[in-house]
Amino acid sequence: MKLRQVVLSLIALVTLGIAFGVGRYFQLQTGPLNIHDHQITVYAYNGACEVTSPVVPAHFGTDRVQWLSDDNQYTIDFINIDPPSSSTFPPLPSGYAKETPLVPGDNQVTIDKNNPSRYYNLKHQTKYYYYAIYDHSHNLCKVSTDDHDTGLNVKP
Repeated sequence: MKLRQVVLSLIALVTLGIAFGVGRYFQLQTGPLNIHDHQITVYAYNGACEVTSPVVPAHFGTDRVQWLSDDNQYTIDFINIDPPSSSTFPPLPSGYAKETPLVPGDNQVTIDKNNPSRYYNLKHQTKYYYYAIYDHSHNLCKVSTDDHDTGLNVKP
């Protein structure tokens, strides 16, 4: 009787161990499972340009961004973003490191009329990224630090 109890106990322990291992393998994933696409439309407005979403709160790993335009060609730039010295717009914050949040790491994204950019994933880095917008003649038409802001706020 004692040998039978030992064998049954070992079988029960092995069965529980297997069940635990299988349960851990098939447990539900936590967190968002859907990719969220943010489309930012650029358009001409009063001699400058505007965007439909001035500040885009996005999460790396689950969100992507894309720019589009129905009226002109524009360039989104994450490096050449300093407001002109003659402008009334404030300068970039002290110590701000100019870099792109995009993956692949394009510093400039050109969008043509009726031809949107590709979708971009975001770097795994929490940061507010300023960007400027240039028109088809390469003139600055949206300053990175204007009162409506232009940027991607990337969070985990």
